[in-house]
Parts: sequence; structure tokens; C-alpha cells
Amino acid sequence: MSDPQRSNITRIAQLLGAFDARNTPRRSRDLLQEAGISQATGFGLLRALVAAGWLERVDHGLFCLGARAAGLMFAPIEPRIALGEQPVQVVAVRSTPGGEPAAMLFRDNWRPDLATSVPTQQFAIDHPARIGFANASLSNPWRRALLSSMQYAVSRNADRIEMFDVMTADDDPAQQIGQIERLIQAGIDLLIVSCPNVNSAPLNSRLSELAKAGLPILAVDRRPSDPSCLVSFVTSSDSRIGRTSAIWLVERLKPGARVWMLSGVEGASPAIRRQAAALAVLSSSPNVMVEAVASTDWTAEGGYAAVDRLLEQAGRAPDAVWCDSGLQGLGSIRRFLSQGGTIPVHTGGDLNGMYKLALHHKLPFVAVDYPAAMGARAVEIALDILSGTPVPRRVEVQAPVIMPRGMETPSVRADFWAEMHVRWDLPDDAILSQGPSLSNRKTQSQVGKL
Repeated sequence: MSDPQRSNITRIAQLLGAFDARNTPRRSRDLLQEAGISQATGFGLLRALVAAGWLERVDHGLFCLGARAAGLMFAPIEPRIALGEQPVQVVAVRSTPGGEPAAMLFRDNWRPDLATSVPTQQFAIDHPARIGFANASLSNPWRRALLSSMQYAVSRNADRIEMFDVMTADDDPAQQIGQIERLIQAGIDLLIVSCPNVNSAPLNSRLSELAKAGLPILAVDRRPSDPSCLVSFVTSSDSRIGRTSAIWLVERLKPGARVWMLSGVEGASPAIRRQAAALAVLSSSPNVMVEAVASTDWTAEGGYAAVDRLLEQAGRAPDAVWCDSGLQGLGSIRRFLSQGGTIPVHTGGDLNGMYKLALHHKLPFVAVDYPAAMGARAVEIALDILSGTPVPRRVEVQAPVIMPRGMETPSVRADFWAEMHVRWDLPDDAILSQGPSLSNRKTQSQVGKL
């Protein structure tokens, strides 16, 4: 390595290492001064790091670590959870005294294999890419935001992408298999897939066959049960989402508290991981009892209907409702509002309407936003694969913790305050973790009533 190359690597390392654990934005002049880099050299280096995603410009002269840097930080901490199972069905779970403290349960398991780079020279092409996306569904705002993020990245790379063909399976694995066959017949160079159901043996088998035949496959959001067919998987830590929100409940609730769990789509890998991680925390705490678990299809209507059924069965409201997303949390809150009285403590982020409603009614809640911006990251990884650039086996996009001021607990702290995160100028169905493509939405009047 030449001295100029070594010097640039040292400068980059100094710049990326200048941020604290909370990724507090820093001024460019301070970054350059601490690293001993001249402005003539430093500003060009900062621009290059922003363009590559290692840094993000948050305001004039202010920078923080970008998605690629955050991905390196989060990549190796997803614990192993078997995906070939249905979500746990719970009638009532109460832990025995002496369970592990919630703060201890917040530990992550280091997995070096998730930081492994995958060689991709065999997939390199010498023409503009033809990419197919086999999408699980467009059944809720988050999934539409995921696609919007992908389309934004495609538009930014129009000179490198000849075709980006999307087919949506309406959460039907059999339908997705047929769509994948049509994408292959269209001559795709790479397949991006988001699987409807992790337990679909025919889908898992077909993906394995295609991988063995030489087709590069990249999963985003929802993966198959056997990840060996994938070159890479772009996601965020579902276990962290489930665990963090459950720890917050345990540390906030009084002894004897009753909790209802509202999960997403039955059989979807994120729902399974979040539910398993949350249940491990809740069932190990002597403070709470999990009374019921219900699936909601990640829709407001599903959340409303699930709470309606549980209220009829139980005859009284719980102390807290754990939601793995605000997609169903919005419907849950609306159902409690319809009967009056105190609204239980809630969890669940992602959806702008959830933030609006919870803040308007001063409801205690915590959210861990599942970043729809992973769609754009998946397109970038796809292009890296087709250029022969090594890629991580797993790419994690940062999932920030968000809550109203004054709601922090000993183990769960906010990355952003909900009051600053909510977008009152955008509609209820806006997904705030969509990334740059969110700014393309026209400002609309508020949709729906609080």
C-alpha cells in the first residue's frame, strides 16, 4: 500500500472514530481540527464519505455517522433464533421470583459469522443490471415505504440499472414462487426477495435450487428459513426491537401488571423474532404476566380487531399492550379510545399516525423504528454484488429507540425524542424511517382524526 493510500485510510479512520456512542452530530471544522486534516483536503474527504454513506449531513456544517457505518456497528449482534417455528401461543405466563433482571437481559450475543464478507466476483456483470424484486406484499404502509425506498435508490442509480421489475405476492408463498419464475424468464441478473412466510418449504426449496444454479439472491426484511441460499440479507435487528420494548415495559410497570402481546403477520420472520425476544424478557420478569398473544397482520384494522376480541374475552383492559410495530398499535389505541377510560401503556413505532395519536393523548410509549430505508440499502448491496465487490453476509440498518421526553428507564434510553421525531405535516400513513425518499412525499393535510 502506498503512503498516500495509507494516509487517506488513517484520515478516514480518524474521522469515523470521532463520534460518541450516541452518534452526536459534530461540526466539520471540529472533526478536521481534531484529525489534523487541512480544510482543502478535509472537505473533499467529508463529501466523499457522505456520498458513500459512511457519514450523513444532518445540517449545514453538521455531520453524524451514516447508514454504512451504523451497519458495521449493528451487524454482528443478532442472536440465533430458530425461524422454522410458528409464533408462540400463550394463555398466561408468569415468571417465578428471582428471574434475571431486565438490565441483564439487555445483553446482545456476539456472532462473528454475521460480520463475514462474501466474495462476489462470480456474479460480476459488464452491462447495466437487471434486478427482480419478489415482494411479500404491499398490505401496509411500511411495505409501501420499503418499495418507495428501493425505487428511490433505483432512480439514483439509473445509469447502472437497466431493469427493476417488482412483483408482489399478497403474502402468498405459492404466488411468489410463480412470480419468481416469471422474473427469471425476464432475464434478471439478481433476485431480491422478501419472503411471505418463513415456513414455506416449496419457496425455501426453490430459492435453494436457484442459488445452486448460480443466481445471486439477496433478501430484504423477511428472509427464508435457510439463509445459505442468500448472498446477503439486509435487515435490522428484530430481536433488538422485541427485547428493547419488552425491557422498557418491565422496568416501567408495577408488580402484577398484565400484558397483551400484538404481533404482526403469522409466519413472517420479523414477527417471530420480535415476539420470541420480547417473550423471553417478559416471561423472565416477576413483575408482569403475559395474558394473551394475537396476530394482527401489521394493520391498524388487525390491531383494533385483536383488542376488541381480547376485551370481550377478558372483560377488562390490560396494564400494557406490547406491539412489535405501530402498524397495529394505531388500531389498538383507537379501540381503547372508543370505550373511554385510561389507555394502557403501549409499545410500537414506525407509523407517523402512531406517534401523533400517542403524543396527542400523552400516552406513555416506546418505539424502536424498523427502518424502511433498508430498501435503498438492498439496492446498493445488489449493485455491489453485480460489480463483484465483496459484501457483508448480513447488513443491518440502525433501528433507533424513540420515546416521549421523561419516559426513559434505567436500561432503555432514547436515541430521539418522539416530540422531535413525529411529522405533524405528513399523513398518518407516513413511515418516518423511510429515509431520503420520504422527503419526496408532498406535504398533505393531516389524515384521520386523533
